[in-house]
This record gives sequence, C-alpha cells and structure tokens, in this order.
Amino acid sequence: MELRHIRYFLAVAEELSFRRAAERINITQPSLSEQIRQLEAEIGARLLERDTHRVSLTAAGRAFVANSHRILREVEDGTRVARRIAQGEAGQLSIGFVASLGHGLLPSILRAYREKFPDIELRLAEMDTTQQIEALNAHQLDLGFIGLGLPSEEIADLQLDTIREERLVGVLPQDHPLVAKGRYRTKPLPLSALAKERFLLGARQSAPVYNPWLIVLCQQAGFQPHVVQEVGQPVTVLNYVAAGLGVTILPAQFSRLFTVGVRFIPLARPVPRYRYCAAWSPQNQHTALLHFKEVAQQVARKLK
Repeated sequence: MELRHIRYFLAVAEELSFRRAAERINITQPSLSEQIRQLEAEIGARLLERDTHRVSLTAAGRAFVANSHRILREVEDGTRVARRIAQGEAGQLSIGFVASLGHGLLPSILRAYREKFPDIELRLAEMDTTQQIEALNAHQLDLGFIGLGLPSEEIADLQLDTIREERLVGVLPQDHPLVAKGRYRTKPLPLSALAKERFLLGARQSAPVYNPWLIVLCQQAGFQPHVVQEVGQPVTVLNYVAAGLGVTILPAQFSRLFTVGVRFIPLARPVPRYRYCAAWSPQNQHTALLHFKEVAQQVARKLK
C-alpha cells in the first residue's frame, strides 16, 4: 500500500464520484478506478459500492476513511518534524562542559541559543575534559566545552574551535604579605613569586587536564609547587584560600565570583593563557550542532 492509494481513496470518498475525484487529483478516471481496485485487493475488503448512477462507502470504507485521515496526518507531522530536524530547528543536542565554564560564558551561550532555537532540547552534562573527550569519541555527546592545557593524543580525532582564552590569576588570602604590601595592586604577579607557597588545587578527578598543566607551568618558572591538598571544585578551593590554608592559580573568570577574604592578581607573562575549546566529532553533521557552534562563537566574541 502506498500513500497515493490512500489519497486517491479519500478523494473518491469525499466526492462520491470517480469522475470528480479524477479531475480533482488530475489523473484519468480508468487509472483511478484501477488504483482503488488495487487498494481493495490489498486490504481484502470492498471499500466502495459503485454502479452507473452513484458511489457510496461500505461499512469497511467508512472505517478506513477515519484511519486514512489519521495516517496522512501522522505522515505530514512526521515529515514536518524531520524537515525541522534536518534544518536544525528541532531535535536535541547533548552538550558537555567543564565546571569552570558554568560560572560565566556557558550561561550566556545557552541563553542566546535558546532565544534562536527554542524547540531544540538541550541535554547538559558537567564533565571534566577527559570524560568529555571519551564521550565525544564514543558519540555520546554532540559537543563538549573543554579546557585545554597540555596536548592530548585523544583529541586528535576531534575538531576544536577555541572559544575563549583566559588569563591566569594568582589567588591569595586577603592578608597575604604579597597582597598586604600592595606591591602587586597595579602590576602582574610573577609566577616565581609563589615558589615557596603552599598550593591548593581542585580534586584530581575534576581537573585531570588543568592540574598537570599548572604543575608544568610552575616547573617552567623554576620551581616544583608544594601541593598540600587537592579538594573538590574550584569554588571549594577559593574558600580554602580565604581560610588562609594556601594559594592557588585559576582562570581569570573565577575572579568574577565574589569571595570574601580572597585577592585575585593577574600573573605576569610569559605565563600562557588557558584555552577553552568547543570540541566535536567531524562525523557529526547535525545541523543543530552547526548552529550551536555559530552561536557560541558569536557570544564569545561579544564577551571578549
């Protein structure tokens, strides 16, 4: 059974005339009669009673009319949904993100995307960079917002767009001598000035890329950082710094978080910036993904 058979049958059922139905759908009357006979043969029941004077629906025909309308509506609805998905206007996207982006850039991107594409369902998952790379390679995520310090062989199969480059800041207790003396109120802090400090870092499982990168930066500055504790998420680290338990280094966006008892001081060059990248599989050709990347780039440019 083909959709044209259903449409032809409905035309006859509504017109109760093969002649008028044939004119309406622009085929010959003998051809229309043959199509209806084929439909009845496939169903195994007569749908129409016809003689030289009139055409009427059988009981089976009346039942088939209602079902035929439902079938065509479902096909039309399915066609419309499929077309909107193909155009990136409907469907869903799975987005991963590192926790640090949840405090600044990501909410702005999500808000802008929702305004343009309100019918896309966004499934968000907070994951560290390593977890996102694994999920992207396994096609469990459409796009990941990852932090990138040290290079990784696992990223070789993914496409990357740098969304934002963040300057690093030293995070010190408000009463720290480097802060209290006021020496670095107006100029950047050399990383080497923290050589003798007690370092607090985020938990290793939540910062598997950032922590090793930070240690390499310290080594390049001429010292091995004395890491006294690895604790939770960056917000927890900020609270520990405020308590005077040590110092840390974070991307500059964390300076936007109001934390009593903490001072943020930009690090001096040649300390590099920390890159946040959008990552995706080149095999993923979802149009909605393309739209999401475009919005992310637009928002990131405005916020720089």
